[in-house]
Amino acid sequence: MLYVKYRIAPAVLPLVLFTGTILVLFLGGVLNVLAETAYVLFGGGLLAFCYTVFLFLRDRRLFTGLLSPGAVFFAAGSAFFILMLQNEIFLHYDNFSHWGLIVKELFQSNSLPDESTIITYTTYPPGSALFAYYIVTFTGFSESMALIAQAILITGALTPFFLFSSWKKPVHAAAVLFIPAVLLLVNSSSIFSLLVDPLLGYIAAAAVITAYYYRNDWKTMGVLLFPMLSALVLIKDSGKIFLAFTVLWMIALLIRYLWKYGRGWKESFHSVIWSVGWTILFPLVFNLLWSRYIEEAYNTSEYEDSKFAITEETLTDIDKSPEFINNLLPMVVNAGLDFSSPLVQGMVLADIAALMTIVIVKMKAGRMPFSLLYTALTANIFYVIYITLLYLMYLYLMPEVEAEYLAGFDRYQSSVVIFSTGIMMVFTIRTWMEQAGESFRNWITASAAVLAGLLVFIPYTGEIQAFFHQENSEAAPRKAASSLLTDLRQEEPISENTRLTIINDLGESDRGFLRHLMRYERMTASTFVHTQCTTGEHQEQLTTDIEKSGYLMVIQITSEMQECLNATSDVEVDEPGLYRIEEGTITSTIQTEDG
Repeated sequence: MLYVKYRIAPAVLPLVLFTGTILVLFLGGVLNVLAETAYVLFGGGLLAFCYTVFLFLRDRRLFTGLLSPGAVFFAAGSAFFILMLQNEIFLHYDNFSHWGLIVKELFQSNSLPDESTIITYTTYPPGSALFAYYIVTFTGFSESMALIAQAILITGALTPFFLFSSWKKPVHAAAVLFIPAVLLLVNSSSIFSLLVDPLLGYIAAAAVITAYYYRNDWKTMGVLLFPMLSALVLIKDSGKIFLAFTVLWMIALLIRYLWKYGRGWKESFHSVIWSVGWTILFPLVFNLLWSRYIEEAYNTSEYEDSKFAITEETLTDIDKSPEFINNLLPMVVNAGLDFSSPLVQGMVLADIAALMTIVIVKMKAGRMPFSLLYTALTANIFYVIYITLLYLMYLYLMPEVEAEYLAGFDRYQSSVVIFSTGIMMVFTIRTWMEQAGESFRNWITASAAVLAGLLVFIPYTGEIQAFFHQENSEAAPRKAASSLLTDLRQEEPISENTRLTIINDLGESDRGFLRHLMRYERMTASTFVHTQCTTGEHQEQLTTDIEKSGYLMVIQITSEMQECLNATSDVEVDEPGLYRIEEGTITSTIQTEDG
């Protein structure tokens, strides 16, 4: 309907609608009418769809115009992910610690998290989770459907990369397919999780491309970018960095516009108002709303207690050892410029493709492709700025025990690599599109566009298997733990308040995987997890937890763990299974249907 009424480019519509949905749902959540908002959105969308079908039947040319390369990519990409992810489950640790947990919490409570919920990362914005919530509200909750919802959101964010494509140049349009292929492989396994770091890069790059496409129509640009940029700050706090990058890009476009087309102070003033009001003011308003919501929902200024809070104390008191401080900068520089990494290789090859295009076009066409030149320079400058900000984060905000091995660096880096590589590839291929039919032969420019996409794709070929097949060795206990929990629920009248002790004797810590898994499975914190019993302190804690529990779940056990259990057991606990606990003593096994 938006296409029919306003002739918005079809390639940008999915992302505008999806990010707009996130904003409307967020406002509904703040007003405590989240479920009602979802149903009103769905009903309104259904009416708009029916009306548009009527219009298309009356004038089929409208439908033909809508079927741009971007729209076809979006439809095909969505169908692809539905088929690919339809039977997948969560395996990644962070799905259970927050990103999957919050979707399940939203679905069960139909409200934003507060003190009554089990969410522990209380300051993490709920943006992408709200979109997944919207989908599962109508399909029913399942892990595969949550993954599909996020994948469709990602597909919508990749669709604007086709803004400059047309069916008149089909080979060039096909070359653009390399862009989503490359970007999806930057963090290949993330498609099987609800992690949002890659999503930030997709949306920010899409916003930059949309801004350039509408560089001479500031009103339309402002309206379209408003939901994208507002969603960035509601998806993750680091989205503010990409908001700043996009705003800097828009300032450059505004200077260009005023220099080239400015006709007086009145028009200039209107352009500035639209750019500032829609793309800066409104995102900051949504960020303020989220901050205020946290304060009211948790009755505290929770932000200052969060892990990565930027406060006067964190900026003035570096709680790190001198040795760590001296080694941190070389560590970050080496990681950011690690040429053995596909991410860095892809960036370098994108630079090479852009540079070769600039040189060839200058030599053959006799003109400088300034848009590509400025884009390549901007992309690399933004990459350096982002890596610098990561250095400051490790120095000031992250605990030393995690910062000393650059915890999460690849994940954080993937955001800016997606952003920088994506915009460089778009403008490289666009430059070749512009040359088609001018001073070059069409087949030469088409071949060059394809080769540019293929060149950047090469470093990521090793990631293809990880993209199509979910593998996570750390998640091996999930199947056994979930199966035993299902058996226990079938055999015993347990509730969310029933306390369980789980033993998975690894001989070392599992970094909280099972603890987060059981919080997610049970939506309660009433589970104690033990992965080793090698010290007196371990044994004492195990005894204490068994005294508090009603049931014992054993996934894996060794003779050392059996010795720790002897003092609290009337039966021999020597194999995986379920056991009853009465008054702090393991009294009997629980027989299940499958034995």
